[in-house]
Amino acid sequence: MLAALQTIENPALHLAVHMSMILSLREGEILGLQPSDLDFDAADGRGTISVSKTMQRANKDALEKLDPNQVYHTFPDRREGSKSSLILKKPKTKKSNRVLYMTKPLKEELLAWLEKLKQDEQNAPEKYSNCGQLFRLPDGLPIAPELLTKWYRLWRAEHPEFEQIVFHGLRHSSATYQLLQSDGDFKSVQGNTGHATAAVLMDTYAHTQDKPRLELTEKIEANFYSQDLTPAAPQPW
Repeated sequence: MLAALQTIENPALHLAVHMSMILSLREGEILGLQPSDLDFDAADGRGTISVSKTMQRANKDALEKLDPNQVYHTFPDRREGSKSSLILKKPKTKKSNRVLYMTKPLKEELLAWLEKLKQDEQNAPEKYSNCGQLFRLPDGLPIAPELLTKWYRLWRAEHPEFEQIVFHGLRHSSATYQLLQSDGDFKSVQGNTGHATAAVLMDTYAHTQDKPRLELTEKIEANFYSQDLTPAAPQPW
C-alpha cells in the first residue's frame, strides 16, 4: 500500500488516497471535509479529524425530494443546464459521524496542503473562489467525486504493477489491514470505519480472520502430530 502511495504525484489525489488508506474514509467523506474539521492540537498534539459531512453529486429531481434538513450546502452549477448538483449533506448513518486520529505523516501532509491552499489564493486572488472545502482546485472550487475518480483511474492505468482496485476498495483494504493489526478488535476498527455496527463490520470482514486461524491450525498440526504416539511398552512391576 505504501509503495503505491509513493508513486502518486498529484498532491490532491495523494492526500485523498493517503486518508482513505489510513483512516478508512469514504470518497464522499474525504471531499466533504473542511479545514475547520481539522484540529492539529487535539489528542495531546497528535491531531484529530472530525467526520460529519459527505459530498455527492445528486440528480436535481432526486434532490427536490430530499429532506432539506439533510443538505448543508448546494454548490453552484459549473455548467449551464446541468441535470445534477454537487451537494454537501449529512452522512447516511449516525455512526458515520466520528473523530479520527492523525498519523504523523498524514498530519504533516495536511499542514503542507493547507499551505498550498493559501498559496493558490495568493497567486490569483481575483480569480480565486473559496468554496470552503479542504479539497479544492487551484481556483478554489471544490474537487467533485467524479474528478477524483478520474484522477485515480488515470494513476491506476499508469501503474498496472499494483492491484487494480476501485477507489472505494481502498477503504476495504484499510479496514482489513486495521483488523489484522488489531488482532480482530472489531469494535475499535468500527469506530474508525464508521460502520453502523460492529456486527456489520464483522459480517463484511470476517474473512480477514481466516489467515491467523489457518496459521494456528498449521501450528497445531506441526506440534500435535510431531509427538511420539507409539504406545509405551508395559513396565514390569
